[in-house]
Amino acid sequence: MVKKVLTIAGSDSLSGGGLQADLATFATKGLAAFSVISSIAIIQENAVTIQPVDDQTFATQFESLEQVDHFDAIKVGLLCSVEQIETTYHFLKGYLGPIVVDPVLSFKEGELAVDPEILTAYLDRLLPLATVATPNLNEAIALAHQNYLPRTKSAAVALAKQLSARARCAIYLKAGQQILADHQIDVLMDEDGHLSVIRHETIHSDGNNGAGCTLAAALTARLAFGDELYDAAQRAAEFTRQGIRHAYSLSDKRSDGNVWPNWYLAKNK
Repeated sequence: MVKKVLTIAGSDSLSGGGLQADLATFATKGLAAFSVISSIAIIQENAVTIQPVDDQTFATQFESLEQVDHFDAIKVGLLCSVEQIETTYHFLKGYLGPIVVDPVLSFKEGELAVDPEILTAYLDRLLPLATVATPNLNEAIALAHQNYLPRTKSAAVALAKQLSARARCAIYLKAGQQILADHQIDVLMDEDGHLSVIRHETIHSDGNNGAGCTLAAALTARLAFGDELYDAAQRAAEFTRQGIRHAYSLSDKRSDGNVWPNWYLAKNK
């Protein structure tokens, strides 16, 4: 039987992240992918502009999904408002499969101004439904109401533990290169307080646009196939690393590039 997955995310015209990265990742896993679009993201070198989908259009997309018999896993990406979070909550609250929430609150091209009501809606409504949430450091400290970045592994672990307890879900904290210069450090804290630290040697590359979306999508894919959370996290992290290693540039005018989830299919076509 074909596995079916859903992404609820923004659209990125440059395909670095958002639903484009999600769909590309799902395609590499042989999954049938469906989507609900929350917004249009206009990505510029030093700024991000988000144009939300109007509330009625957002809601009717969920109504159309009633024609699909089931989803084996669901990923939630960028949501722009409390209203979008509420609509998503009502869709998900009766769903029993794996849910991965990537709480997109910041971009490397520029920070988003986050309404405190959105943080509360995530914490009180959406995250308690999640199997696992995948914030980066900036998103985690915003959700945890902290005002400083952790600079040590123990501080990152404490942040993940605090956020997991508050959000009532497992936390995959994408700590990245800010903890150890030569290693990528991610922290997985499950709801029972079990800790795993996922460490890889740093890939020195500017081709990491969409890395967070790709990791969350890969994690969603592995959970759809029934992997345990730790194994799914390990495999998603390695998949994302390979996507960064094989990143492609947009043009000679830009020094950065996009993670390429499809590199393996292109290499072996």
